[in-house]
Amino acid sequence: MKVFLAIDLGAGSGRVMAGLFDGKKIDLQEVARWNSAPVKIGDSYHWDVNRIFSDILVGLRAARAKYGDAIESLGIDTWGVDYGLLDGSDKLLNMPYIYRDTRTEGMMDWVFSKVSKDEIYKTTGIQFMFFNTIFQLASEIERGGNIDKAKTFLMMPDLLAFMLTGVKKNERTNASTTQFYNPFKRDWAYDILNKIGVSSEIFASGFAECGTVIGGLLPEIKNEIGDIKVVAVASHDTGSAVAAMPTQEEGSAYVNSGTWSLAGIEADSPIVSEESFKENFTNEVGVGHKIRFLKNVTGMWLVQKCKEIWKSEGTDMSYADLERGALESPAMRTIFDPDHQDFVMPENMPEAIRSHCRQRGIPVPENHGQIFRAIQESIAAKYAYIFGKMESLSGKKISQINIMGGGSKDAVLSQFAADATNRTVYAGPVESTALGNILMQLKACGGISNLSEGRAIVANSCMPKVYNPRPEEAAKWKEYASSRA
Repeated sequence: MKVFLAIDLGAGSGRVMAGLFDGKKIDLQEVARWNSAPVKIGDSYHWDVNRIFSDILVGLRAARAKYGDAIESLGIDTWGVDYGLLDGSDKLLNMPYIYRDTRTEGMMDWVFSKVSKDEIYKTTGIQFMFFNTIFQLASEIERGGNIDKAKTFLMMPDLLAFMLTGVKKNERTNASTTQFYNPFKRDWAYDILNKIGVSSEIFASGFAECGTVIGGLLPEIKNEIGDIKVVAVASHDTGSAVAAMPTQEEGSAYVNSGTWSLAGIEADSPIVSEESFKENFTNEVGVGHKIRFLKNVTGMWLVQKCKEIWKSEGTDMSYADLERGALESPAMRTIFDPDHQDFVMPENMPEAIRSHCRQRGIPVPENHGQIFRAIQESIAAKYAYIFGKMESLSGKKISQINIMGGGSKDAVLSQFAADATNRTVYAGPVESTALGNILMQLKACGGISNLSEGRAIVANSCMPKVYNPRPEEAAKWKEYASSRA
């Protein structure tokens, strides 16, 4: 039995998951979990990367104590777009900023004054979001930062891998989220970087290829934890999640459902057209040189922030309570755009939703169940719109949708998604990111030779739950979509 460790870091928590591989399937076991909330320094929010690194080491020690020499390797995945800057002595210049920090306000217009929006999209294929790395670097330049002192740029998973190994490389799937990576040339988009004033010197360390060994642990860490290889996995968590999609059928779409819902399809090459530009669809790099043609949709963030407010008001709502309340609420009464600016970082999410609806003449949800149902139906409506557009843009028929990640446990959303899209939904695996992370470690050690073999292992390791569209409900959603066309 071989053991592979997936270090899976999210915006709110991190964990170490052990994958026990018997040659046919992967048995996942949680070894350690911790909170990794951002810290406020002055007026800015940062990631306490030293604390995160310390928590990783605690998790690795626990894994070593449990599995000993059976551990083959580890891989790190995180969210996208955030980064760290090292000086000439490889010291971190400042704690990395969190992507939701307000320093990027106004930076889109500043960047577009240097290089056109059209050129950026045609070069990178990446959707425009205020927190993309390109706008974070623009803030470093325009509003004062450490970019002029920097000698090395590393994305968050690559920074942590460097802290473990001393090797400085950027892995491609996460690099592609920056909006200054060129997926056609498979290199940084130096023309764009030069136009906004970023030196190419800080990118000289090159790329780590997914499914290859980055290096061994530094001696002081190896002495304590053992001889464990660090592997370049699909270090953008969505890249790992999509790698673990259990189906190999043509016409399969996916949703990596968590704080964000990333809804998309796999393509052989970037889809960059006037229509995809207009729709702000993105082309992120995936495993095996595939392109993840997708759209970010605000997901469980809305529910998480509502639950925080309700708890502060004395009502700690469980998901089971919210689901019951939703199913007792009127269907399709309140549908809004979950990606509206009103919901980015409000002080009070339930009030932000009510205010948003009130201002637009949308029926205002009054109680917890109505708000929860409004959120779920609004997300499902966005899925239906996105996948309809993707069929048109890609020329590929979408016959089924795989919802993976933590949001796949949400039975209400899965059923609404099946009804709204009129497609069968397969919910699971819940631990898709950890499974995809481990698949690339298997590739690095020769356990599999390609992604197809890896997905067969995932299918053998889990059983997704099936949600078929209900004809009467699907008809209502079709009527709704026609009324909005």
